[in-house]
Amino acid sequence: MNKFYANICERFGLNAYVMGDYQKAESWFRKLEQSEPDSIRVLRNLGVISLAQGRSEEAERYLLREEKLYGPSFYRHSALGDLAYATGKRKEAAKRYRLALKAPECAEGGKAFHMREFIEQRLAMSEDEERFANAMKAMELFKKAEELRESGEHLEAIKYFMESFALDETNWPALNNAASIHLNALKNPGEAEPLFRQAFELSRSPQVARNLDLCIQALKQNQKNQGQKKRWRVRA
Repeated sequence: MNKFYANICERFGLNAYVMGDYQKAESWFRKLEQSEPDSIRVLRNLGVISLAQGRSEEAERYLLREEKLYGPSFYRHSALGDLAYATGKRKEAAKRYRLALKAPECAEGGKAFHMREFIEQRLAMSEDEERFANAMKAMELFKKAEELRESGEHLEAIKYFMESFALDETNWPALNNAASIHLNALKNPGEAEPLFRQAFELSRSPQVARNLDLCIQALKQNQKNQGQKKRWRVRA
């Protein structure tokens, strides 16, 4: 694979990930994996994508291999912390988050300083047995919400996503998913917008940023449509 096509695979894979299309993102990085199986961009992204799809063992293999080949770093500690958190390994999650917070990237002025507050919240959850147990309950509610969403029970899905967030204040995907239902299924960007903003403040996720932008566009379009309706009423 030539360098140009390899970069295309990475770009398209990252774009698909930001859009929430994890299968397509995986397919692009699988192509890249064939020519550079041990590159950082392959190991890290397939690890993160696998975790997003709920394949924790596969995610762990990729992320640990990246760490083995390239050494510890802020991004590896934070990713492995998220993996441990998602799989109920409280002490391992706390250990990884502490190491991530000590990394220079996470210090003021560092590239990852914007993630510091979120990691501190995750660490606090991981150090408290009761709060961590609630976070595990939140994951069960999150799964139930996803099932309800897939079956078209939108209002019930929103209810469960919000209950999941209430149990785990770092569970920004629950906010993002509830907002997405408001925006896409219920056509109610006004309800979606504050949830997307809250999710973005927590995560700084490019995926959430894109969703928020789409929501703002929908709000503006609604306002434009309402203005046109008022003008038609005046003319009538």
